[in-house]
Amino acid sequence: MAKDVSADLMQALTAKLYSTITGNDGNIQMPRNKFVTWMLPGIPFTPADFLFCSKGLIGDSAEATRDLQHQAFVLSKMFDYIPDVNNQFVDTTMQQTIFTTTQDTISSVYRDVLKYSRVLDNELSDKEKEKIKKFRDLLSVTKEVTDIITDEKKTVTEPGPMTLAYIAKMNDYIDAADEYMNLLIDAQSAKGNDQEAIRRVAAWTNKSKFIRSKMEAAYMAWVSQGYKNEYEQINAYIDQVTQKSMVLYKQDLLNKFKNGLLTSAMEGTAGDFYYTTLIPGNFATSPGWTRFSFYEGDYETHFNKNTSQWSAGGGLSFGLFSIGGRASGSKVEVNTSAKATGFSASLEFTQIPIVRPWFDPGFFSMRAWTLDKIWDLNFDKKVSDGAEKPSGRLVAYPITALFVRNVRFSLSEWDSQSQYINERISGGGAVGWGPFFIGGSYSRGSETRNGSYHNEGGSIVIDGMQLVGFINNIIPKSPNPNPEIKPEQFVGGEE
Repeated sequence: MAKDVSADLMQALTAKLYSTITGNDGNIQMPRNKFVTWMLPGIPFTPADFLFCSKGLIGDSAEATRDLQHQAFVLSKMFDYIPDVNNQFVDTTMQQTIFTTTQDTISSVYRDVLKYSRVLDNELSDKEKEKIKKFRDLLSVTKEVTDIITDEKKTVTEPGPMTLAYIAKMNDYIDAADEYMNLLIDAQSAKGNDQEAIRRVAAWTNKSKFIRSKMEAAYMAWVSQGYKNEYEQINAYIDQVTQKSMVLYKQDLLNKFKNGLLTSAMEGTAGDFYYTTLIPGNFATSPGWTRFSFYEGDYETHFNKNTSQWSAGGGLSFGLFSIGGRASGSKVEVNTSAKATGFSASLEFTQIPIVRPWFDPGFFSMRAWTLDKIWDLNFDKKVSDGAEKPSGRLVAYPITALFVRNVRFSLSEWDSQSQYINERISGGGAVGWGPFFIGGSYSRGSETRNGSYHNEGGSIVIDGMQLVGFINNIIPKSPNPNPEIKPEQFVGGEE
């Protein structure tokens, strides 16, 4: 297909961004998760939408407190959906899908797992019990807060100081690794004798040693200030000891899950949510986002057989499209053949860790538990079957949110594209291009807002920031009890 078609170019741009955020390199000392879900289109946000991430849930007034609780409610609901991966993976080299949901939620499945699981019941020593409690309290803390609206005291589970430090320094390292991979991929995809291609190769030659040093310094800060080794050793100890008995460990999980449930005053009786946050809380206003660019010279490298197969197999289009109603309706038109010669794009992106202090996914990998027969009476699937194309109630969950800002698209035919966009937006709809929301009316929960863009001399500039995708963890086969454990060793004895 021709590279001057907007759908092809946007698909290649998305493939390059995918390579940047999931790329593997010998200098990067952490796994780069390769399961990505893209929003189609993205969801606009403002920095004010994330104030609670840095300020907490209690404001200086009743009004401010309600607003902070509402922000937390909206975010928790958005990040609680389970991504649907059924038959959507292309192959093991390019695991990405368009975001759809199973309509089940992480919190509801986790609740059912804790309710219907039967764990190994061997007595631990008092020293082991004490050590596990100490370690668990380092990872997450339970504290009492007073709601200034109702004057009620609430017990809230939040990330512990060690977890906060670990994730914050890990995020700094991810940012530095993204910058390194971006520089490398730009140099590797450069072709021809134009100035942009030459600049990219020269940039790698001259800058790579400095960016690599920056990445290595971020890694050392993660070790020295982010408690990387200690955090991972604690989790390893918990995993080892719970192979003897998981009774106290599961009770701790139940307590933290119960204390993670809050209620937003603005939503009233419908406002229950499980506290979820993003770290660092000030990411929306931080200057440390990674610069990303794309031009037609990148097309040959990134529009390949895999991306073509992915698009065709999923019935997807990355062309300009309009959405009926308030962006929650169905697609009503897709413009797949729109021309886009002279295309280039630039943006900033960042990966932000999602923190759920009430949720411990490590439980699913442990070998000392199974599910009660009552589970099978209520549900027709286990948690996950661990297959290459996994099936189950909770086969994956988002661990990182991918945000972009300062998005700019330039192309020679922008006048006709702009006319298409204006007509759809003026009709009360919204317009997207691939995973990017360009403008129009959109809804988030009970709110309706308007996303905006403006033209700048042959370019379109999308105002503000938006969520364009998630990086996800895949849950292995679960439950997967050790065959050496006898049925009578689980709580409740043999069924």
